[in-house]
Amino acid sequence: MKKVIAMLLCLILCISVVPVGALAASRDTTYEETLASDLKTLGLFQGVSDTDFALGRAPTRTEALIMLIRVLGKESDALNGSWNHPFTDVAGWADRYVGYAYETGLTKGVSDTQFGTGTANAAMYLTFVLRALGYSDQTGGDFTWDNPFSLAKQVGILPDCVQTSSFLRADVVLVSYAALPVRLKNSPQTLAQKLMDEGVFTQAAFDACYDRSALDTYPSGGGSTFSVHFIDVGQADSALVECDGRYMLIDGGNKADSSRIYSVLQSTGVEKLDIVVGTHAHEDHIGGLPGAFSYTTADMTLCPVTDYNSDAFADFARYAQEKGGGITVPSVGDTYSLGSAEVTILGVNGGSDTNDTSIVLKVQYGETSFLFTGDAEREAEQAMLNAGADLSATVLKVGHHGSDTSTTYPFLREVMPQYAVISVGAGNSYGHPTAGALSRLRDAGATIFRTDLQGDIFAVSDGKTVTFTTSKQASQEEILQGAGSTSSSDPGQQNPISATYVLNTNTMKFHYADCSSAQKISDKNKGYYTGSRTELIQLGYSPCGICKP
Repeated sequence: MKKVIAMLLCLILCISVVPVGALAASRDTTYEETLASDLKTLGLFQGVSDTDFALGRAPTRTEALIMLIRVLGKESDALNGSWNHPFTDVAGWADRYVGYAYETGLTKGVSDTQFGTGTANAAMYLTFVLRALGYSDQTGGDFTWDNPFSLAKQVGILPDCVQTSSFLRADVVLVSYAALPVRLKNSPQTLAQKLMDEGVFTQAAFDACYDRSALDTYPSGGGSTFSVHFIDVGQADSALVECDGRYMLIDGGNKADSSRIYSVLQSTGVEKLDIVVGTHAHEDHIGGLPGAFSYTTADMTLCPVTDYNSDAFADFARYAQEKGGGITVPSVGDTYSLGSAEVTILGVNGGSDTNDTSIVLKVQYGETSFLFTGDAEREAEQAMLNAGADLSATVLKVGHHGSDTSTTYPFLREVMPQYAVISVGAGNSYGHPTAGALSRLRDAGATIFRTDLQGDIFAVSDGKTVTFTTSKQASQEEILQGAGSTSSSDPGQQNPISATYVLNTNTMKFHYADCSSAQKISDKNKGYYTGSRTELIQLGYSPCGICKP
């Protein structure tokens, strides 16, 4: 059995995982501290110091590994042995743990010389505990390592109070606490009894501090939760909204991001999507949504159009019909429930340009609100202003990747966000986000987050305040530095960034090299140009619909 566990763990610990959000204020931190103290008494959990359990922080890969070693009853072996490992990124205090894991085959690290300094998510830790209970994730086994949630719930190690979408050290405590009275696979012996037999703690110690009914009456176990995961999909858009175990996916990035969307839904433990929103027909918003439908189903799929001339849209529409209830075109004023949150459509088909057809929606949760704008530009923004829409929001998902064609001053004066999130690709050839857009957001007093600099961005609301965490760190100086400037000869377009463009000399359209339409131009009509967008426009060319910023 030990050999099986060791072999399987080689796989899971080689995987990079996504950092998660901050501890929601609705959680009872005092209660969780009590459970953590009980586990410490049993020798199964430690804080970052004698007085701090750091329950509001995501567990690191090292912490997850150490917790597994403890649950396996092997901490004494690890600490009392002389072990070696090849990793250069392991802190001295963790050397013996990692060395033990390496020499006994529990991990190979993320490379030959790096153990990995990332964080562990819910899927990783639940997989660890299921293996400790004797369950297998090998081919044909009891579960798969990337989706342990159903089995974890079934055997009793996933209490309702565990927040899988924002997995923290507090959740490590809750899962570990729940696992102790669970029986090992095909055995009458519980995990706690196994650890007692191995001398990890005594029956008297266990009886003195453990109360299984505690989890059943966990103060925030039936409480409300709300989070938004702004997924880093490069020069594209995608966000997963969760409220009370209900999920809405807004956009899915490009076609190449399908597997990324699939993976995020898996690691989050999403069983079903209540709503899928394709804000508009461009590939960088709907291209990756087939990945979501490949993983699960949706009750409803919203999009401003039911037809659009692109392969990406055809794939999206087909999947939506098969697994998402077909495409529904919403109307301004339509509302939908997502748990205890309310979703309201504020704008749709607000202009003739494809970007201006974007569905604009607001999610209201308690006193906090989140405004998602797709790629809506000036015309669509003005249409909402003319209609008197309530645009005020705590968090703004900035329109059109921070282009100068969106987030106008009149629009921002109505939104007045405390926070602004820009989904944008590093070093993109559009020059997003522009210095002008960043300046307007700064003038509005918004704290800005950017996926190109900060990776995945997590927002957690308790109904009164919103807390952010990010997978990468960036200084305010970096965040406020625009990627491009506005050309006076080409209003609203990004300029003098030099790039190689693919030309259609027949239609006088230009494309970026990775544009799907560029691949369809016949050799007879295909040309190339290296320079700026502004220069090309001055020569009489215009961007295709996909390459329009």
